[in-house]
Amino acid sequence: MINIYICEDDPKQLQQLQQIINAVIVDHQLDMDIGLASQDPHELFDQIKIHRPERAIYILDIALHSDLNGIQLADRIRNLGGHSKIVFITAHIELSLTVFQYQVEALDFILKDFPDQLYNRFNKVLHVAEERFKSEEKAKDSYVQIKIGETIRSIDVKSILFFESSANPHKIVVHLDDGEFEYYGLLKNVSKMNHNFYRCHKSYVVNLTKIKKLDGRLRQLTMTNGEQILCSAQACRYLSRLSNGN
Repeated sequence: MINIYICEDDPKQLQQLQQIINAVIVDHQLDMDIGLASQDPHELFDQIKIHRPERAIYILDIALHSDLNGIQLADRIRNLGGHSKIVFITAHIELSLTVFQYQVEALDFILKDFPDQLYNRFNKVLHVAEERFKSEEKAKDSYVQIKIGETIRSIDVKSILFFESSANPHKIVVHLDDGEFEYYGLLKNVSKMNHNFYRCHKSYVVNLTKIKKLDGRLRQLTMTNGEQILCSAQACRYLSRLSNGN
């Protein structure tokens, strides 16, 4: 579910925003919910720090009557990390220019001056946010990021055959279609990187999509490039069931 957080210092406008956004969610059966609607940017930020939502949409008034305006709040939210989409609402379009100073990457700016258009604007922006999240999830499933020294390398999952414990302590060898490389890490953490990675042996994590053949008698896997790796008895049983669709 995607959480929506709203910060608007005018109580009547805050209530109106909640009603419109709830109507859009219900009318279009969106997998979203309002996590918090508040007049206080500090209260909103404190809740975000506690819950750290992985996917969230923040609808923020720019000119909040507080020592923390909507743009500064957005900047703090960005610094927390996570996947978020930020939508600014304002009665002062000229304030939108200051957003670029903070580089908070706003998804949209919605003017309060046209209340009869708010439903359609929020309907559009919530659907756009939903599609962006879906695209990001697909990209996340397609690539893994591995830190090599001071560099973070993005690797296409389809190019990875398997991971192997290195002879060098605390290092892992990544076997690719077109080569291999080493990095510091723990093999037990590799399977968490992508749903296609499976620990088939104490020394190996295999990419399930790159297995060509399973030999249960020899407890051995043959990869698409012809390389062969060991497979535990338990993993052999699991992979056999998996290949049979059980």
